[in-house]
Amino acid sequence: MSSRVLVVGWCDGGISNSRLGDALVDGFVNKGFKSKKHRISMVGKIVVAILLISSSMSGCLTSEYDESENPSEPSAPDIETPALIEECMTFTEMERCWLIHVPTGYDEVQKHPLIVNLHGYTGNKNALYNYSHFDVIAEENNVIVVYPQGYEDSWNAGWCCGEAKDEGIDDVGFIIDLIDHISSNFSVDSSRIYSSGHSNGCAMTHKLASEASEIFAAVGCMALYLLENPSPTYTPVSLIEVHGLLDQIIPYGASYPSSLYFDLSLEGEEGAIQNIMDWGDMNGCSGGSLPTIYEEYYDYSVMGYDDCDGDTEVRLVTLNFAAHSPYPSNSYFFDNPTNVNTVQIVWDFMSQFSNPSSTEYI
Repeated sequence: MSSRVLVVGWCDGGISNSRLGDALVDGFVNKGFKSKKHRISMVGKIVVAILLISSSMSGCLTSEYDESENPSEPSAPDIETPALIEECMTFTEMERCWLIHVPTGYDEVQKHPLIVNLHGYTGNKNALYNYSHFDVIAEENNVIVVYPQGYEDSWNAGWCCGEAKDEGIDDVGFIIDLIDHISSNFSVDSSRIYSSGHSNGCAMTHKLASEASEIFAAVGCMALYLLENPSPTYTPVSLIEVHGLLDQIIPYGASYPSSLYFDLSLEGEEGAIQNIMDWGDMNGCSGGSLPTIYEEYYDYSVMGYDDCDGDTEVRLVTLNFAAHSPYPSNSYFFDNPTNVNTVQIVWDFMSQFSNPSSTEYI
């Protein structure tokens, strides 16, 4: 089985301080990364080699290589950080791809947290990288962030959404294999693996926490809920969900209109508060059925449970003026008009937790 590796745009320069004014290049905001595009096979040991070809444009290097043409013993390319890498593998006879952001402070002798960040329905990994602000989290905290691409731009996460749900795609299996692959090729702290996502990707994050709870230390995401019954193998995982009170795509109160639109069903009984009440019950939280309000400001509040099994916690961040994309302001959306730094809130919550027992699964 041959592996094809493409390496493009190895240019000098650090991450630009301007997030929004940079030009879009190949679907990405140009933040000065040494960008690489990898195509690999997961069948057998991954073998890669690089043939560098000089380019007269912008002082960059471009390379394309097919290992089947060279039987000599190759070695993996060195990583210049910060790096934005695209890789693909075959999973259940389909090509599945992702981006990896390797931060400037990456050190192979140190263990780094890993965040799996999942795009929404009809979205893609490139756009989520551009608007989710997790590149900032990666750089400031030496976190590896991976942005998988959903099947036909969707995730199989319950009644939402699209072809992945309709065709019963095994997205949980794909993400678990992806984490295993990244952990085998990068220095990952297996006790600090997290998941985040937007909308359909948030529902997928909930599903991962439910069905692969042995892997994740905590999860935190934007604008959707757990859309299926909890897995019988579930063990408590800390969770935070962020939701705009003015969300018209996935309503804050109950999501019947959403399930009717996306699934032609009335399965959408979930709402933001009901969702964390369900997680409080799943995690064995005490203190009554109603969540406790911990913080309250004019534009957002934080409520949830903190006396739960396994020292876990559950949180809901309600944004009073936000709509369906409650990320800090960006060139894609302006759904968070008071610019609450929700991504930092999510990271500050998740990063408190570790899962030492996960080492036996990775």
